Order: sequence, then structure tokens, then C-alpha cells
Amino acid sequence: MIESKDDIFPLLNEYISTQHEWIYQFWMGDAEEWSGTRQAIYSNGVVLGKFRESDILTIQTLKLGVSDTALHNEIHQYYERKIKAQKELEHPDIMQQEMLEIYEKQFREVLILPIDEWIENNCTWIQNDVADLTYPEVRVLLYLYYAFDNYDYIRENRYNSDTSSLTATYENIFNKQSQFGKYGIVPIDQHRTLLPIDPPRIYDRSVDKTFLTKNIPLHLLKKLSEMMSKGMVSDLAVRLLNESGYKGKMSREYLTEALERGEQFDFVNLGSYSVSKLYSTKYEDCLWVVIDPENIIFEELCEDFETFEDMVVTQVVHLQYKNLAGEICITHLDHEYIFYTLDEYGKRMRDVTQKGTAKQRMKSFKIDNSKIPFDFRCEISRKDEDGNDLPVEKEQFLCYVLGCYFKHKDLLSEYFQKVNS
Repeated sequence: MIESKDDIFPLLNEYISTQHEWIYQFWMGDAEEWSGTRQAIYSNGVVLGKFRESDILTIQTLKLGVSDTALHNEIHQYYERKIKAQKELEHPDIMQQEMLEIYEKQFREVLILPIDEWIENNCTWIQNDVADLTYPEVRVLLYLYYAFDNYDYIRENRYNSDTSSLTATYENIFNKQSQFGKYGIVPIDQHRTLLPIDPPRIYDRSVDKTFLTKNIPLHLLKKLSEMMSKGMVSDLAVRLLNESGYKGKMSREYLTEALERGEQFDFVNLGSYSVSKLYSTKYEDCLWVVIDPENIIFEELCEDFETFEDMVVTQVVHLQYKNLAGEICITHLDHEYIFYTLDEYGKRMRDVTQKGTAKQRMKSFKIDNSKIPFDFRCEISRKDEDGNDLPVEKEQFLCYVLGCYFKHKDLLSEYFQKVNS
């Protein structure tokens, strides 16, 4: 009897390997390992694909049975995060709004109905596949479907800093003092090329593999690539998705708020230590800014704070700056996730010196040895609601980076009011 994902880890990891193969077929148009028929079999995901192929380990697992508690827990987790993801969309379309209503209805029902009644009401989508199965086997197949989706989500979660698969590839290439050894990020250099296309990735010619990047929006990666070509960014290292990589170079693209203390950002004040804390109509939504003669640190705290494995997660953007020949330039810039215990986070709301020690901080990217003028502005392409091009706007680079990550644009706008005016 299956009681939790711990009982089926070998199968879940086998599913990950097969999913990796399927993705390769999708992105590499000239791949011939899978026939068109087999690719179609997996069109509804790896679990149903394995079942349709009569995979031996999957068929054996169906015979084990699954407890009501285990099945309920996976379905509960699945819908809880699906609802959260839909609610976080800034401009949901009609289809996305309808999906949110469906998810919320199914989630309400899973909270009150016996699990077998919930399956009868909400799982007709699987009927054609399971016509020859007993009902206990149907339950296990549904469990595998939801459990794998949850497992894969945690594996790819932006707060998951596991690099075990990457380490297997890079342990003989990078030493402990490298960017990878220290921070789990990979340098872009003569061996590795940024591919700022959708989804964003790098090609590493030293191992002849393509890796997908992680925690860096595509539009930001494009700007960093442009700045590297102009010589403004010298050393860049990025976080990669924790996978073994795809062989060859994959270049195919998928098609009110008050200032509690401190001052608004102004170049004139750089060099004197200051701490600012801005808060919105919700006091718990705030932006801490700490400036000293060499560094500026931005940290966003939120009322609806993110959690990962019982830790509170915040975001920090840190930069170092220097006066180079009369021009103030950013020489270092990185983005990190910070992990707090609940007690630490409560103290952090009041105390700028409180550290997050629940887990080692995790970098998304890191720029070093660079010369980015503080007043450098990125060109931002825009479209209206009908998809028509609007005039190109220019935004101060630091504002742009913060806007890529931080939720509370109102606080950023207030803080950079002088810069953007």
C-alpha cells in the first residue's frame, strides 16, 4: 500500500528521465529517437504516457493500492498550488479566469467530499485510459498523476537550490572555489554561451550540452546579453535548472504609501550610510533599502510572504558601486533568495540587521567586474491590448532589474521617483 511519495521514489525518478527525453524530442526538430506515434502517446504527460506503453514498473505499482490519506494529500497539494499560480497572474485572460473557477470548485470539493466521491465527480477525463483497470488500480494511476506533478514542481521550484544533477556533470570541471562551487551558478565565458530565447538557456561547448536557466526572466537575460556585447557587463554567472542537460546545441525557440524613514533615492546622496523603509497601505508590504559608501541592498518583505519547506522566502538585490572617472557605475550586481525561520522573519520586519539562517541563501545570477553607469537606461518594447507596437520607453537599469523580481511596483516607483523623473 502506497502511503507517501517515499514509497515510489524510484518510479518518480524514472518518470523524470523519460520526461527529459520527451522534452528533447520537442526542442530538437531533427531528433529521431522517438517516433511521431510515441511522442503523441506522451502528449498528456509522462505518467499517462508510461501507462499507455504498458511500462512494467508502472503496471506493477498499480497493483500496490494507495491509502485515502496519501491520495487526498497529493490532490490537495496539486489544486492548492494551481489556484495560487492562477491568482498570481497579473493579467489573466478569459480562459485563465475560467480555469481558476474550475480549480477553486474542485478544491472546495476535495476538502469536504470522500475521496472516491471526489474522483467520481472530477476525474472523467481519465476514463478512456482506464477502461480495463480495476477501481483500486485507477486510484493508484490518479495518485501517480498528481504525485508526479507535485514532485516535478518541487524539483523545478525556484526556491529549490539542489544542484545534484548538475554536480554530476560539472564536478570534474569546476572546483570548490569556482562560482559553481560557492554559489551553484555557472559562468558565461569562452566555454558557455547565453541563448536568450524562449525558454532561456545556455550552450556549454565543453560538455556539448544545452542547459535551461533558472530564476532569470527571459527579458532580463536578453538585456544582460546585450550589455555583455557592449562591454558593460564583464563577468556573468547564472543559475541553471538542476538537470543533466540536453546533448548538442538546442537553438530552437518556443515560438499610500509613506516614507517611514530615510530619503528617496538620489545620486547626490550616494556614499553616506542610510537605511530607508517604505511601506504600502499594508504595513507588512515593505521595501528595505540599505546604502553605504560601496553597497546598496534592496530587500522586499510581503504580507502574503512566500514559503518553501516551512521557511519564509524574501528577495534581495545587492549591488556594489564605484566612482570611475567621475561617473558612478555599478561594478557588481546579484539577485538572491533569503530563507528565514518564522521567528527570524518576525524580527526582520522590525530590524534591518536580522539575518535569515534557515537555509543558505540562493543566487539567481551574479555580475562582477563590470562598468554599468547608474543612469544607463534599457529600451523597453511595449504593445497595447490589441498587440500593436507602442513607442519604445527607456527605463533605468537598476529599476528594471528590481521590477523583474519584486512584487510591489508601487514602492519601487516611489523610491526611484527622482531617478525616473
